[in-house]
Parts: sequence; structure tokens; C-alpha cells
Amino acid sequence: MADDTTESTSSDDSLLYRAAQLSGEGRFEETLELLEGVPETRGERWVVACDAWLEIGDLDWAEDALGHARKQLAANDPDLLWQEARVHLARWRLDEARKIFARLDARQEGAPLLEHLALLADLEGDHERAYELLVLAHGADPGVRPAPVRFDSEAFEGLVSAAAEELPDEFQRAFEEVAVVIDPMPTQALVGAPASGHPPDILGLFVGIPFSERDNSASGEMPATIFLFQHNLERIVADVDELRDEIRTTLYHELGHALGFDEDGVDEMGLA
Repeated sequence: MADDTTESTSSDDSLLYRAAQLSGEGRFEETLELLEGVPETRGERWVVACDAWLEIGDLDWAEDALGHARKQLAANDPDLLWQEARVHLARWRLDEARKIFARLDARQEGAPLLEHLALLADLEGDHERAYELLVLAHGADPGVRPAPVRFDSEAFEGLVSAAAEELPDEFQRAFEEVAVVIDPMPTQALVGAPASGHPPDILGLFVGIPFSERDNSASGEMPATIFLFQHNLERIVADVDELRDEIRTTLYHELGHALGFDEDGVDEMGLA
């Protein structure tokens, strides 16, 4: 009987290890499917599931998984704390996220923790501190995390103009008809979070009525506007060429909404 139990535990461990691998490769649906074979009493199952649901963007399921994990793991379990902080951050509960991140060992968590603290600092308007933390994250893991990219507003506007010139004709015409606002970071009020589901690291946002639905005779309509969030865009690139590509992709996406496509329609256009 003991041998059967040991064999079962070893099998569960193997499934958890493989599920974590799949999640790290961005194969989140496969991760969740594999976790179905792990007993519900294993807290690690729910920690990995929470991570996958967060990456998919389904915060309700992420919180549900987190609730299961809390029942199985110690309150000070580092993996549990990590996912709790990430869920709070995704829900724009910034104070709660910061308090839990502060309970983690920076030496153990390394660059990922520094990056999340940088995002928090940026959201709170301390852009200088955010940059310092990103430099530290690069220093902690230079082989994986490139040195942070930051441009002044004039240079960034030039990159936006250059990226717009690479748009197809239909999108260039749409670009000429919308206001483009470059903000350092999103705000909870602007993106309508948490109800909208938009995360704090959102790259861009279209606000207004799509061209196909606008009534030219009506007044008082919100002008079609695309917001680009500079620091979030800079955070995910390694150099200026990647930044221009990300700006172009984000413009594609948001202009798709301006042209009347919903999220599924934009995704089907293969704009990335």
C-alpha cells in the first residue's frame, strides 16, 4: 500500500512538473487539461492553474483556483503568495499586491519580482523608480532580460509615426481619423478596470464609437481615440526595432477596433 501511495505521489509530481513546463512555454490550455489528472488536494495543482488562468486573462477562474490553493497550502507558502499578489495586481488592487510582494524574498524571487515591482511603481507614477527596478532585473538575469528601453516623448512619437507609415492603406486612413494619445501608463479609470478586464500592463486602448457606427449628424459623441501606453510597450522589448514592431502591432489592434472589429475579429485578422 505504501508503494502504491509513493508511486501515485511520484506520478502526480511528474504531472505537476510537466504542467509547469507547458505553462512556461505558453501552452496554457494544455496546462489546464493536464492538471485535471492531479488530485484536487494538491495545492500545487491550483497554484499552477492560477498562473495559467492569469496568463489566459480569465481572472474569475484565476481567483477560483487561488481559493482552492489557500485551502491546501500554508499561508506563507511563497508560490501561493506569488499568485495572490499577481491576482491582486491584475485586479488593480495595487496596495494589496504591494503588501504581498513585500513578504516575498527578493533574493529568491529575483528578476520576476523586480519586474512586478517596477510595474507597480510605474502605475503609481514613480517612473524613475520603475526604471531603476528594471535595471536591477536586467542585472539579476541579463541572459534572459534585456536592459530596459526608455525614450523621451519626442523620440517615442517619432517611432509611432514611423510605425504608422508601415500600416496597410485602410489602416493608415483610419489612423488619420483618430486621435492618438501617448500616456506613460494606463489608469484604472481610463481602462474601466476591473469590470473591463483590461490588465495594468495593457499596451493600447481604443476609446470611442467605431467608424461604422458613428452618426455624422450626432453631436457630443466621444471622439475616436487610441491610447498608447509608452512604458508598457517599452517594458516588453529589447531594442528600438522591437519597439517599433510592437507599436505597429498595437496600432493594428486598436485601429481594428476603430474599424468595427471585436476582439475575436481583431485576433482573426492575424495582426501580430
